[in-house]
Amino acid sequence: MDTYAGKHLLIDCYGCRPEFISSEDHLAHVLDAASQQLDMMPGDTSLYDEEGEIILAAFSAGAHICIHAYPDMHYAAIDIYCFDSDLNPSQAMKTFRTMLKPEKIRATSVRRGNLDAHPDMRPRIRSKTTALRKIKNTGRQLNATGKKVIGFLRRNHNHGGPQ
Repeated sequence: MDTYAGKHLLIDCYGCRPEFISSEDHLAHVLDAASQQLDMMPGDTSLYDEEGEIILAAFSAGAHICIHAYPDMHYAAIDIYCFDSDLNPSQAMKTFRTMLKPEKIRATSVRRGNLDAHPDMRPRIRSKTTALRKIKNTGRQLNATGKKVIGFLRRNHNHGGPQ
């Protein structure tokens, strides 16, 4: 059984009405409501506001919520990370649906920090690629060897065989 250190929920909110994602005050209210929904007590918040992009983040011990709002694109990207296994980041989904009013929402859950993983931590894809490459190279070697054998047999057949 795998033991994970944390949970990370990535939420894409498409088709948000600009009035819900262009106001720093409204986004701060959304962030506060989501924090309360998760029983997360933020110790610090941060705001970044540049033309076309507003980022609000709340941080607490072992967790954070970050809202990236792009009013011109009617899009908000939200990520919630929880190190506490008792917190369930998906509980905040209702808050985002209600307060940002997206036409479409997509969530991706990622388990972070597999504590039971093998110590060398090599990605599995690398070993699969290596195994496939070995098979491919073996196939090439067999093909080349087969061509040599056929060439040898043809030469010996045309010259009457070995003497």
